[in-house]
Amino acid sequence: MTEWIFLGDAHFNPFRKDESWRALKGLARGTSPEGLVLMGDLFDFWFGFDRPSRLSALYSEIEEALAEFQRKGTRIIFLEGNHDFYLRGRIGGVQVESHRWEATMHLGDQRLYLAHGDRAAGPPYNLPSLLLKNPLTCRLLDALGPGIVTKVAFWWSAWSRRNERGAMEVARRLRRFAEKKIREGFDVVILAHSHQAEASLWRTGERVGRYFNVGSWHEGDYLRWSSGRFRLEKFADPGP
Repeated sequence: MTEWIFLGDAHFNPFRKDESWRALKGLARGTSPEGLVLMGDLFDFWFGFDRPSRLSALYSEIEEALAEFQRKGTRIIFLEGNHDFYLRGRIGGVQVESHRWEATMHLGDQRLYLAHGDRAAGPPYNLPSLLLKNPLTCRLLDALGPGIVTKVAFWWSAWSRRNERGAMEVARRLRRFAEKKIREGFDVVILAHSHQAEASLWRTGERVGRYFNVGSWHEGDYLRWSSGRFRLEKFADPGP
């Protein structure tokens, strides 16, 4: 049976491992999907440095899980978020299809639009992403190197979680953005970023489309496509 899995906003932090780490490893062992779409912010911080960095060692368990998918022939697509960017097609030793802002694809006869949602949230919520993911900023971070950048990035990530504001407004803007994409001709719009799993049916004139937000893998949320249907699901903690 053909199956695709969409998940995001795990915010894996190597200093605070929890059941979401075990769940990803369990998913890699127990399933063989045709495709795995990582909707961004999989990591609390990841950056594709030119030189070796400690990120691979810190996230070795996540790399191993992704490598297990790859060994099974799973196609891995990564929509970069505001915490993981400048991937350049790799997570350590694992090759992925990385997209800075958005991607489109077909599943069956449905045309899909995919994005993390950080840019779609609009100002002022998208300003950090527009700055950090700017090619000039990425080259500067790469030049500064992992020693300096990694320490600052994990501090910033922790600070940003403690100071989140406007979550309901971001979710509302993402719904409005999804409706716009459906009017443009997409059958399904899949986003993340808000950490709020949801499924909506939109009717715009004669068009009918669906919007899904994958929610937060950290909270157990993900989206599955199989037998031609999408379903929001929750993972069960696989235990130690």
